Amino acid sequence: MTEALCPACHSSRNIALWSISADEAAQHFVLKDGDPERNSKLTEYIKSLWGASHCQILSCEDCGFGFSNPYIAGDAEFFNLAYPHVAYPTMKWDYARTLTALKQCETAGKRALDAGSGFGHFLDLISVDLFHHSDLTALEYNETSLENLRAKGYSAMPIDIRDDALRHEQGRFDFIFLFQVVQHMDRLEELFERINFLLAPGGLIFIAVPNQYRINYQENNGSLLDTPPNHVGRWTETAYTAITARHGLKVLATEVEPFNVEGFLKEDIIYSHSRRAQRPGTLSSWARSLPRGKLRTLAEAAVAAIYIPTRLDPWREAIANREKMGGSLWVQIGRA
Repeated sequence: MTEALCPACHSSRNIALWSISADEAAQHFVLKDGDPERNSKLTEYIKSLWGASHCQILSCEDCGFGFSNPYIAGDAEFFNLAYPHVAYPTMKWDYARTLTALKQCETAGKRALDAGSGFGHFLDLISVDLFHHSDLTALEYNETSLENLRAKGYSAMPIDIRDDALRHEQGRFDFIFLFQVVQHMDRLEELFERINFLLAPGGLIFIAVPNQYRINYQENNGSLLDTPPNHVGRWTETAYTAITARHGLKVLATEVEPFNVEGFLKEDIIYSHSRRAQRPGTLSSWARSLPRGKLRTLAEAAVAAIYIPTRLDPWREAIANREKMGGSLWVQIGRA
């Protein structure tokens, strides 16, 4: 047990799952063999964020929330170092599930806020016949993403939802969307206080985060670790219930993404290959360290295929527990 308090329910009953050094965390994001200079800069930057050379991952015994200790999220500088190349899927289950929910709501003339909009693919879906462009506001840091959003006609701001720039927007938004964002965030009291502040009477919030059961599978079966300071929170329905209750909000519905065998197998091959690549001297590390291009793609595919037989037992376990193993946890929240 540790003395750290759970950020979601404030319990002190927390167990350490594992720990990671700044060097290991940097290797997770940028291989030393592939880009030694960026890896070195990232290592030092992670140490400066943590104020230490190591970080723990804790799990709350009461609400199940998992969190990093120190509980410090990556900032813009971290993401620029860790992810020099970004890409966003045009369609996700999170989007489709929320679209279904929105079609049961009155959206004409309503205003919506999308925090972490990427290239605006979700906004593209809902602006077809649910919302007018002028009623949609996007929040996004990435400069390329901002250019894309503005070119499409959306109002886009390079700010955090908790920033002072939104302090005059009380009750402005009827719908607030945070897709695959909240797991990246610390300062949760500020986050949910601001969400409640921005939400119009009768408004709804839709959040999607990685499914903790899927994370546990990955970490227990030689696949990618859910590494801070990228992801710093691992959410459960109970954790959402605890924190929303303190901020005048209430969980209205939750749903786990249906398990897709084909998508799962593809992801597992990639993620387990990526984890092996973090170990210097391996075939996976060699392939991943090649310059980006067709040769690297072919080399990585060939090396990953070699290890497929070692994944058969974990795959059987995952498929046997398929009802819990979907990729995302979707939550709908309203006023209490």
